[in-house]
Order: sequence, then structure tokens, then C-alpha cells
Amino acid sequence: MIIGSVNENKDIEKRISVTPENVKKFIKNGFKVYLEKNYGAHLDIDDEKFSENGAAFFSEKEKIIKDSDILLQLNLPNEEDLKNLSPNKNLIGVFDPIKNKDRISKLSENNINVFSLELLPRITRAQSMDILSSQANLAGYKAVVDAFSFFNKAI
Repeated sequence: MIIGSVNENKDIEKRISVTPENVKKFIKNGFKVYLEKNYGAHLDIDDEKFSENGAAFFSEKEKIIKDSDILLQLNLPNEEDLKNLSPNKNLIGVFDPIKNKDRISKLSENNINVFSLELLPRITRAQSMDILSSQANLAGYKAVVDAFSFFNKAI
């Protein structure tokens, strides 16, 4: 099975769905990992760090989307990219299902399995997959760092 991820719109999303450590775990569990070239470059993670752990890189994101059994994205891909996702594939990410209800329903009608992680229950058993708590922790940490920077500049 192939797990893939392509670059997101950097104007609205700075995070990445797959880290070099994730690649190592996926490969160890028998998956192949396909990533788009310069996948983590905006975070100073060069392609070599991913490929050292077993990821393969491609310039054409269409190939990654078509070949991947599981596509990991933080946001719902655009319409053009979704056209390349064939039936019986899996799309996992944070897709704002209330805002994107019609698009997600259309994907489901086309036999594409959509897993929107913010809908996972916030219970102890699912804690390792609880994206809302982990992202809230990061946002809180960033707020403190930003406030500290702001006050240091003001002084």
C-alpha cells in the first residue's frame, strides 16, 4: 500500500501531514511513501531527510494522488486534485466537514473514504489521534511565544 501527500497551499497552511519520523514508521509497517518534491522545504526540512527514511519523491502531484491508497492532507484538496482521486481510495486530514459538507458528500458518493480527524471522539482511547487537543496545545504555546516577542519589542 502507498501513503502519499502533496504540497498544500502555503498561503493558508504552513504545516505538513507527514514528517521524516512518520515516514520511518510507515516504511517499517510495510507501506511505501510518496511525497511531492520540496514537501517540507518551507519548514527547513529538505527532501533528503524524508528519503533517508524511505520516502520516494515525485514532481507530478497527479501521480502521487492517483497512485496513493491513502492520501494524507491537512486541508481538503482543491477540485482539480480531487479529480485525480479514484474510487476505493482513502483521504485523511482535517477537512471542516460542516463547511465542506457538499464536497465531502460528493467524494463519498464516488466511493472515496473520507476521514476528517477533527471528528474523532475526544476520549482516552483515541487520545493519541486527538488532533484538536494537540493543535490547541501548539496554538497556546505559539501565543505565549508571540506575546513574549511582542512585549520584548515594546520595551
